[in-house]
Formats: sequence, structure tokens, C-alpha cells
Amino acid sequence: MMKAIRFYEHGEPEVLKLEELERPQPGPGEVLIKVEAVGVNYSDVARRRGIYPQPTALPYIPGTEVAGRVIALGAGVVAMDVGAQVVSLARNGGGYAEYVTLPAALLMPIPQNLDAVHAAAIPLQGLTAYHLLKTSGRLQPGESVLIHAAAGGVGTLAVQLAKVLGAGLVIATASTQTKLDLAQSLGADIGINYTKEGWSQQVREATGGKGVDIILEMVGGTIFEENFTCLAPFGRVIVFGSASGQESALSLLEVGLQLFSQSQSLVGFNVGNIIARPDMMEPTMTALFDYIGSGRVKLQVNHVFPLAEAVAVHHMMQGRQTTGKIVLQP
Repeated sequence: MMKAIRFYEHGEPEVLKLEELERPQPGPGEVLIKVEAVGVNYSDVARRRGIYPQPTALPYIPGTEVAGRVIALGAGVVAMDVGAQVVSLARNGGGYAEYVTLPAALLMPIPQNLDAVHAAAIPLQGLTAYHLLKTSGRLQPGESVLIHAAAGGVGTLAVQLAKVLGAGLVIATASTQTKLDLAQSLGADIGINYTKEGWSQQVREATGGKGVDIILEMVGGTIFEENFTCLAPFGRVIVFGSASGQESALSLLEVGLQLFSQSQSLVGFNVGNIIARPDMMEPTMTALFDYIGSGRVKLQVNHVFPLAEAVAVHHMMQGRQTTGKIVLQP
């Protein structure tokens, strides 16, 4: 048996239940992992609330970023050793548990300079931050980047990766001065509080009136709408979430006319499409390990909680009471 967090209906954090479940067994091509750390993400919150873009079959065990040790091999697995410490992504969740089965092909050995807690902070948010900038954003050397929610898990990595990848100006937004201070300590050139009126005007002023080349957007609502007032010609807005849960009042026609008039792009991003591409996932993870190992990127694991406190953790995340990465440990 094992302990796991599962929910049977969508709703507030209280729908998360700590249960005793039967330990899973690895199928062909899979391994059984004893979970040592699991990353917490906004996608977990969105699935729990029933607003995730893809359907969530119930009951559901959240948790996509998993780090732990291999304790059993399924049929046909030969390139993996029992006892190896690995990190991976669970495509269909299952990480909020003491044990999880994962495809052996998706496992990455954890470098010796990382522990499981920090390794669990990398896959989902690291891949997201990198490919938001490089693949979807097509970041070119010297371009400017606006990163919303820059003190969060993706944001703290995106600020640093933007600099590593050659951005000329990095503008960070957040809801408090403490969060802005964190983003700027990681390399952001300018910090702006997006909860105050006039934030987009400050962005325009910081870019000499031109506007920014790339905006990483995951807030939604009025923030999404106002992005277009500070986006440069040929600029790109990359949408990868809507943490506020608010809908935009802009119609598709209005958005389309804006994009057409300024030769701009609105791009959606879902990291699941990267997970499905080993040719993209594996080289990126190797690069991320290198950036972290060399000190060019510093992981911000600021909150580590027992698995049993998942309800409180989800409340904290929804209430924007966290910075950096949140990790649960069984």
C-alpha cells in the first residue's frame, strides 16, 4: 500500500484527499519509482479546479514533476538500474504519492550535484521557461522580454534563462515589492508591479516607447488585454496559463485586428507537446542541468512541505503567497 493525494470532484483545495491506495506495478517499458520529491505547479491547481485545457479523468492524482529512486523494472527495461536516482515528468499525473510508475524512456539520471528536492524543480518549469523563450518566443540576441509573475517557479527560471539566451532587456512583473526584489536579484533589469494602474505605460517607457518584443503571459483577464498596449511591432505574446481565472473581454476579432495592424503574434504553449518529443525534451534537460551546474541558473526552491499538507499548499499557491518553486515530499 501507499499514501497518495487524490480528488474525486473539481473544486477548492479541500477536494484533495489523503488516501491509502494499492502500490502500482510497472508495466512493460516502465519502472516503479519511490517518490522522494514532487513539484507543485499551476497545472495541478487548474486540473483540481476543472479549468485545465485538457480533460481530467476522475478520480485523479496530481503531480507531474517527480524525482526519486528506481525500485523495480517492468518487462523489457534493460537500460536502467534499480537504485538509480532519477527525475522525470508524469504525463498523466500521479506524482502526489509515495510511488509512481513511469516510462523508462522518459527518465533522466539526477546529476551528482543535485538532490531530489531541487531536481523536482526542473522538468516542467524548466522545460516551460526554456521553450517559451526559445521555441515559441523565437528569442533573438538583444531583444526585450516581459515576464509576468516573475517570482514564481517558471518566472524565476525564465528571468535567468532570458539572460543566458541573450535577451538585451528583461522586465519582470509581480504583485509585491518583495517578489520584484527577488526577480531583480536573479537578473531582471526592471521590476514593475502589475497590480497597479499604468504598468503597461511603464513598460513602454522602459523600452523607449517601442514596446517589448516578447511577453510571457500566464495571468489572464485584464493583464492579458493590456499586454497588447506595450507590445512592439513584430512582437510575440506567448500564453501558457491563466492563473487569475479571469476571462478576457477582448473578442477574437479585436485581437486579430491588433495582431494584423502591428504584424504581431499570439502563441499558445503547452509543455505536454515537449514531453511528447524526446528529441526536444532530452537536449533541453541536458542544457538545463549544465546551466544549473555551472551556476548560470540558480534554482529557487523556497517552499518544501510534507505531502499531507497539499491542501494548505494549494491555498498558498492560489493566494499568490509563494515565490519560486514549491515541492512536496511523501
